[in-house]
Amino acid sequence: MTEGSHTLLRDGVILLGFGLPLVILFRRFGLGAVLGYLIAGALIGPQGFGLIGDVESKLGIAELGIVLLLFLVGLELNPSRLWRLRRDIFGFGLAQVILCGFALSALIFGVTAFSGAAAMALGLPLALSSTAQVLPMLRSAGRLNTPFGERAFSVLLFQDLSIVPLITIIAALSRAPVDASAPPGWLLGLYTIGAVIGLVLAGRYILNHRCSG
Repeated sequence: MTEGSHTLLRDGVILLGFGLPLVILFRRFGLGAVLGYLIAGALIGPQGFGLIGDVESKLGIAELGIVLLLFLVGLELNPSRLWRLRRDIFGFGLAQVILCGFALSALIFGVTAFSGAAAMALGLPLALSSTAQVLPMLRSAGRLNTPFGERAFSVLLFQDLSIVPLITIIAALSRAPVDASAPPGWLLGLYTIGAVIGLVLAGRYILNHRCSG
């Protein structure tokens, strides 16, 4: 066993050793498993006991866990249910993103010296919630399939869909690209819009044509 594999195995044992009892404890008090994992990570991380370092090397495993979590949630859904929730998705979801995003942007603009564009670049992303945190809480509480849980899921789904438009808006507001040779923000925004339109057209005409053929 190589040194890297030994380190990864040791870190995995520490993660599970701290995470499991805290998750059981927090769920027993009705606080949810996600909060238990967060507290466990804070305790063993570089700012806590320092049992695990090099956090960047663990990001790949963490992202895989989020993908599997969303995959499991997707297994519980079906197209008819999504169609039934369309009004909540594009109604409550759109209202939440716009109202919270502009409210946070106005607050940042009012209490800081940031420009309007910078305030929007900070406020709009802050209006989004973490699907990876909220969905496990709904599932552990048994509320994912309730009317409240479905509306919360609809808002989270629209937030995930709004990430690409928000990236486009922020790119269009950018005046100083990190790479001097990179195109300006408005051009990046046009590239993003073109890519999204291309994907939609490909899915509508190319994939449907092949499936029907």
